[in-house]
Amino acid sequence: MIDAHEPTANREPFVVAVSSVSGRGKTTLVQKASALLGASTMFFDDCRDSSEYPEDVLKWVDRGADLNEWETPEFANDLSALMRGERVRSPGVGTDVAPTEFIVIEERMGRGRAEMAESIDFVALIDTPLEIALARRSARTMQPISLDGAANATNEELAGALTGVVECLRSELRGYLNASRALYIAVQKQVEADYDLVLDGRLPADELAEKLVEAVKAARDSE
Repeated sequence: MIDAHEPTANREPFVVAVSSVSGRGKTTLVQKASALLGASTMFFDDCRDSSEYPEDVLKWVDRGADLNEWETPEFANDLSALMRGERVRSPGVGTDVAPTEFIVIEERMGRGRAEMAESIDFVALIDTPLEIALARRSARTMQPISLDGAANATNEELAGALTGVVECLRSELRGYLNASRALYIAVQKQVEADYDLVLDGRLPADELAEKLVEAVKAARDSE
C-alpha cells in the first residue's frame, strides 16, 4: 500500500477532479491515479442521499441545463474540510479520509458547479464515445446467471435469469434514449468549456492513470 502524502504546511492540497458521464471509467481512474499519487479520494455518488438533483432530466435540459441544480452540500463541505487539513468520514464506505497533498475526486461536472469550482485545481475530462459508455454501463448493470449456476439450474430458473438480463438491458436502453443521452450531452458540453486535460477513454485504465498523474505533477510543480 502506498503511504498518503500529507500536505505541506505552506501549500494547500491540490484537488484533481475526474469528469465524464456514466460508464466512461471515472471511478476506476480515480482509484488508480490516487494510488500512484498517494492521494485521498472522494466520490460524487457517495453523497447521493444528502444531495438534490433535478427530478426531470429532460425538463432540466429544456430550461438550460444549469449544473448548479445538482446540489451536493455534503460532498462540497467534506472536500473543504480535507483542504483545511481535517479528517472526514466517507459516506460511501464509512471510514475516515485523511488530508493528503493530492485529493482526487470523482466530479462528473468538472468546474461547472459553483459549490465545487473554487476548490478544484485540475480537471481531467475522459472523452469516450457515447456508445462505448452505454455498452460499459449496460454490461456493469446486468446480472446474468453464472456458468456454474447454469449447470445445475432448472429450466424455470434459466428462463427467469434470461428474462432478468433482457429486462435489465431493455431498461438501460430505454433510459438512455429517454433521458440519459440528453443529460450526458448537456453535461459534456459544459465540462468541455473549462478543463485542463482530456483523456482518450478508449485507452487502458492504467495508461490513463499514468497520463493523468504526469500532467497533475507538472501542474503542481508549476505553481
